Amino acid sequence: MAQQIDNDTLENDDSDLKNPNSTLTPTNNSSKAESEPVLEVQVDDNRSFSERWKTSRFLLVRGSYTVLRSVWIVAMFIGGAIAWLISLLFI
Repeated sequence: MAQQIDNDTLENDDSDLKNPNSTLTPTNNSSKAESEPVLEVQVDDNRSFSERWKTSRFLLVRGSYTVLRSVWIVAMFIGGAIAWLISLLFI
């Protein structure tokens, strides 16, 4: 077994561990009620523009995303078919 050391007599001289801007004060073991943690809303700015439209809370934005995406898919399919036909003609 490891020997326990009395931590009351040891001092920590590492200035890296001390935060000079800290506003926290040491708490004692009194029976004070702890405050509830504050939930932070995290904004994910790494999502693409179309991903934000797809998951928008507004129905008009989600609907316009669906319509524009459908038009884009149809246009790409027609363009791909035309490119395929042209490539068959010039073989």
